[in-house]
Amino acid sequence: MKRYILLISIFILPKDICAQYYELGFGGGGTLFHGDVGAVGLNAEGIRGIFPNQPIGTITLRHQFNWHWSARFNFSRGYLGSSDSWAKDDFKFNRAIDFRTEINEFALMTEFNFWPYATGSKKKQSFYIFGGIGLTGYNPQGIYENQWVDLRSLGTEGQQTALSSQLFYSRTTLMVPFGIGYRKSLGRDISMTAEIGWRSYGSDYIDDTSVDYVNASDLAQERSVMAAYFANPGNVAYTNGLARGNANVKDWSIFVGITLFYNLNPRNERCREF
Repeated sequence: MKRYILLISIFILPKDICAQYYELGFGGGGTLFHGDVGAVGLNAEGIRGIFPNQPIGTITLRHQFNWHWSARFNFSRGYLGSSDSWAKDDFKFNRAIDFRTEINEFALMTEFNFWPYATGSKKKQSFYIFGGIGLTGYNPQGIYENQWVDLRSLGTEGQQTALSSQLFYSRTTLMVPFGIGYRKSLGRDISMTAEIGWRSYGSDYIDDTSVDYVNASDLAQERSVMAAYFANPGNVAYTNGLARGNANVKDWSIFVGITLFYNLNPRNERCREF
């Protein structure tokens, strides 16, 4: 029995016990949205389609198990946003939808360092990859008479009216984060990371756009003039079944940022080799 316990412990327990520690990090950066609204990369006009255009801030609690493996809990708060005016194709440009949404994200991730690493040790830098799962809260908004207005309650695609069978969408969605980064120890207690990550969402409504147009005149009677405006801000000629978005492709985003970490373990409890 003792042999089985010893064998299991070899595979389960970290091999470098002394490399275990906790770090608290504060970071910031930017986001780039990719969904039905706007465009990214070569499909977009100007730098707004290539570089992050909305801010994001992050608090991270990280636990390093050994030289290579670690886990972290993230809370991020910031914005996603895009505009059809950035797109090169005529359909999106004429559709003329703009949006932003504040996001609140909770995520649990696992990291793998390609090189042995520990803050404050001689092994002071490494590239790493990460992946995990999370939950994102969002609330898309548009500008009406110089004010940001919540879009979900307006039912811009006829949600919960006689014009559509669609229900109001949820304001939370599952999210899968993954990406790559670089970390470096800056001293005995301080380290930093720079990373780029992708978020794949379970929702197609982060930009309030997914399925077909409804008749804006009918929506004005059922809801309001404001709802009719946001349903068709570009005054696209309406026909039954005209696609407003693509419900077959979910939304995603890119996060880019830098985080500074502080080692929470007392110095006298760390390995001497550190």
